[in-house]
Amino acid sequence: MKELSEQRFFRLLSEYSQKEFAVNDLTAALQELANHLASIAINEQDYAVLLRYFSFGLNRLKSYRSQFGQGEKCLVDEAIGLVNTEIRILNMRIKYPIQFQNRKNSFPPSPLYLTDETYLIEIMELVSGLFLSKRVVTHTGTESPLTEIGKAFEYLFNIKLGDVHKKHESVIKRKPSKVTDFLDTLRKAITEESKNKGYL
Repeated sequence: MKELSEQRFFRLLSEYSQKEFAVNDLTAALQELANHLASIAINEQDYAVLLRYFSFGLNRLKSYRSQFGQGEKCLVDEAIGLVNTEIRILNMRIKYPIQFQNRKNSFPPSPLYLTDETYLIEIMELVSGLFLSKRVVTHTGTESPLTEIGKAFEYLFNIKLGDVHKKHESVIKRKPSKVTDFLDTLRKAITEESKNKGYL
């Protein structure tokens, strides 16, 4: 990936003191820059690389700003706005990755389904347990929201949990004998298999 400063818009800015150029040239170069920023944001998957790339360009633009008259300065301000917008979008992609998934690039449908004897509230026990245990984190290392864990299970089993917050409340407010009913069933199944194989 070439440095952002190699884009024509930056080259024109750097050559401003040596030669004159029409504002129309700078305007056209600005459009090229906008297209380049959008293309890089789509094709580069390493967020750290993108942040460094955009931050470098933003600082370079700010350093140029004071060197120009009003007409050129407006275009520099517009370029600063473009880079700031891409940085904001990138931060949103980091914070809300599911909402920014491209359907064309998404995973194929999961081959797994639940049996008719399995209820959504039972799957919600797993979701709630993982959420409350804080054993699941995002790619940035932060605690995963309840909704993201719920979406992962929805994809895994081709289900719709609906309002996961309401279902979470439904799990934790059940009677003491039922609050971990499904988890107890799983524990029992593992224990019985362990006994059958002579480990217990």
